[in-house]
Amino acid sequence: MPAGSSALSRRAFAGCASAFLLAGRPALAATPIDEQGFVSIGGIEQWIAIQGSDRANPVILYLHGGPGEAQSPFLDQFKPWLKDFTVMNWDQRGAGKTYERNGENMPDFNLDQLVADTVSISEYALRKLGKKKLILVGQSAGSMLGLLVAKQRPDLFYAYVGTAQMVSVAATRQWQEKMADATPTHDAAEAKALHLWALQSPPDVPYIAMMSAFSGPEDHPTPAGAKWLAGYNFEASKVGRKMSKFDALKEAGDLPLPYILIQGREDRLTPFDLAKDYFDKVRSTGKAFAAIDGGHFACFTNADQFVAALREAATPLVR
Repeated sequence: MPAGSSALSRRAFAGCASAFLLAGRPALAATPIDEQGFVSIGGIEQWIAIQGSDRANPVILYLHGGPGEAQSPFLDQFKPWLKDFTVMNWDQRGAGKTYERNGENMPDFNLDQLVADTVSISEYALRKLGKKKLILVGQSAGSMLGLLVAKQRPDLFYAYVGTAQMVSVAATRQWQEKMADATPTHDAAEAKALHLWALQSPPDVPYIAMMSAFSGPEDHPTPAGAKWLAGYNFEASKVGRKMSKFDALKEAGDLPLPYILIQGREDRLTPFDLAKDYFDKVRSTGKAFAAIDGGHFACFTNADQFVAALREAATPLVR
């Protein structure tokens, strides 16, 4: 890893040494876990899934993007993660199966409520799985939520891991205008055109196609897709405006825990250059950075590189 990750690298070496000393002990049988269902969080029932090949592995709490892009229909994307980590997926308040269970009659909410929910979900995971701390992974809009949660409750996590790291919507639009050679108009039409351009990053095309096949055409969605899109739009209507004004350096310039950034080189939605600049400037108790092949969804389209980078940077911190 590049300069700036030396503290974590030293810990990684120590972890390897410990593994060597334990190599002579007989291996214990792995105890897998695969559970899905609803738990009471923040006054409503919210959907979670916990999956992994061995309960003894470190636990990831994954924060989906969007906002509203619930991962419950796409759990197969996490299979490459499950050998090394137990993964807890959560359909956030207003999205996915949580939206299906509660509908639009659920109590009104905002971004602060999502932060509180994430803290409650984390505490639940620690109790249920008997762990001291979790690894918090946020992707896209979830990476913004992750920063806020990590800043508020660093005691719950060994590290915060950002991928498709959201830094600033305004700065992203300026970068997209430059890279797409677009004439700035600063209106809805420009925003839509730039978003469509960003979605065409070659490494992301297969993932976008998979999501589109599930949801169906916008004007004639599949039955399951219609429910999923309704939740997507509902959560986005509650927190999207606040997220659009987020500035990572202003709101999370100091992180009281280790920060790990694993970013796809061809990300057009949350650009690599902006994420790396934030990584370089943020102050934290330790840093590790990995550039991997892929775009906005590199944690799925290039899961092998993502998991390898996560394993190298995060697992030495787990004690």
